[in-house]
Amino acid sequence: MKKKVYAARLGVTALALTLVTTCLMGSTLARYVTEVTGSATATVAKWSFKVNNSAAATFADIDLGRTAYDSSTIKAGVIAPGTSGSFDIVIDGTDSEVGIDYEIKLEAAADTTFPDDMVFSTEAITEAKPGKGFSEFIKTAIKGSVDQSDGAEAMKKTVTIYWAWPLDGGADKDAKDTAMNDKDLSIDITVTGKQKAPEPTPASAS
Repeated sequence: MKKKVYAARLGVTALALTLVTTCLMGSTLARYVTEVTGSATATVAKWSFKVNNSAAATFADIDLGRTAYDSSTIKAGVIAPGTSGSFDIVIDGTDSEVGIDYEIKLEAAADTTFPDDMVFSTEAITEAKPGKGFSEFIKTAIKGSVDQSDGAEAMKKTVTIYWAWPLDGGADKDAKDTAMNDKDLSIDITVTGKQKAPEPTPASAS
């Protein structure tokens, strides 16, 4: 009987110790807790790209821009050997919030053959800079870029293409030029604008 009472006391004592220990541990693990929530946001940059004032898939036909000549020597609105001129392709990224890389490709329209001695260039044609025949000139696309800027005219760039059709080319060229009379000359123009790759700002020296 004494053994049972002793065992019972030991059990009660063990239970009491367990409860005390649990309370002490609970007190030890108490802490301040604060939960804060929020969100992360970003605005996607605006894209705007126009060519000759058009944001559509096509833009209005461009006149080759013949230089003015005495009307007694050539009718207005036509070209012939001895004439020259230029036309503009205006790249416009106004309101775009990213820089723009552009590429201009030219090719002869269907059923168009340019005179062999007619030359083209992105610079004014002079004796020192005579330009290239059309087939040679269009081998390399015209490329450039427009930096992002908030200025009203800051994201506009004009690419001027100059042309000249010399008058004196020798008997062989004269015959070919004569064969061009009353024909239409058309150039297909494709202008592509792409977002300029963002460049990280260099880390400042510490």
